[in-house]
Amino acid sequence: MDALSQLLKQLRFSADVFFRADYCGQWAVDTGGSEQVPFHLVCQGEGWLHGDEPEPRRLIAGQLVLFPRDSHHVLSVSATRPRDEQINQPPPARVTAPATRLMCGYFRFDQGLARPFLESLPETMVLDLSDATQGRTRELVNLWMQEAAIEGFGADLAVDRLAELVFIQMLRQEIAAGELQGVLGALGDARIGPLLAAIHGAPGEPHHLPTMAARAGMSESALAQRFKKLVGLSPGQYIKRWRLSLAAQMLRETERSMAAVAESVGYESEVAFRKAFKQEFSVAPGSYRRQSQSGNV
Repeated sequence: MDALSQLLKQLRFSADVFFRADYCGQWAVDTGGSEQVPFHLVCQGEGWLHGDEPEPRRLIAGQLVLFPRDSHHVLSVSATRPRDEQINQPPPARVTAPATRLMCGYFRFDQGLARPFLESLPETMVLDLSDATQGRTRELVNLWMQEAAIEGFGADLAVDRLAELVFIQMLRQEIAAGELQGVLGALGDARIGPLLAAIHGAPGEPHHLPTMAARAGMSESALAQRFKKLVGLSPGQYIKRWRLSLAAQMLRETERSMAAVAESVGYESEVAFRKAFKQEFSVAPGSYRRQSQSGNV
C-alpha cells in the first residue's frame, strides 16, 4: 500500500456530509467546534468566508473550504461579518432565486493519531478550480455536486465517498507541489517517504538508524538531518511518538494486556513501555485506560 493510503487508513479517515441546503436572504453558517475537520462546498451561488484574517474571502460555486485544525470561521451571504444571532439559523422553507446551495460536513480522523498530520496542513485550505491543471479534481467536484442533487438510492453514502476522494486529491496535489510541511510533506520525499511508510506500517520493528540509513542510501548523519528538517523530529523521537500514539489507541479501544500492547509497538519490556508512556502522556498507561473508559480522555 502506498504511503498516503496506508497513513489515511491508519488514521481512520472518513467523510460525513451531514448538511445540504439552499439559502436566500440573510444567512450564516458555522460548523466549528467538532474537533474534526469541518468543510463547506459552495454548490451554487456564492458566499463570504470570515475567519481570523482581517478581510473576508469570497467563495464561488465549485469552491471547497476546509479547516484542518478546526479553526474558527463563519460562511455567510455578505462581506460584512454577520451578527451572532444570524449564525446557524434554519434554511428557509421556501427559497427564491438567487439562492446559495451549500454542502457541509466533516472529515473525520482518529484524533489521537492525527494531530501531527493535521498540523502539517494550513489553518484554512481552499480548493480553487480555476487553475487549468485542476481538470481531474474539477470532474470529481462536479460529480460530487451532481450526486448530492440527485438524492437517489445510496446517494448519502456516495456523497460521503466522493468527499473522501476530493480530499485525497487535494492532499496529492499539495504533496506533489511540495507545499506541505511536516509529516505529510515528507511523505513525498523520495528518501524519507519510504521510511515513514515503513514506520507507520510496522511500528513493532526495530527501525534502527543504521538500517534506515542503508535503506535510504544515505549516511546516518545525513539521514538524521534530513529527517528532522522535513518531519520536525529526529527519527528516534518520531518513532517513539508514533508507537506510543498507537499504544494509546489500543488502550482506549481494546482489552489487550499491557504486555501485549507494549510488544505490538516494539517495546521488549513492559517496564520500559510504562516508563515511556508516562513520559509522553504524563499518566501511567493503566490510569490512561481507566480514564478513557470513564470518558475523561
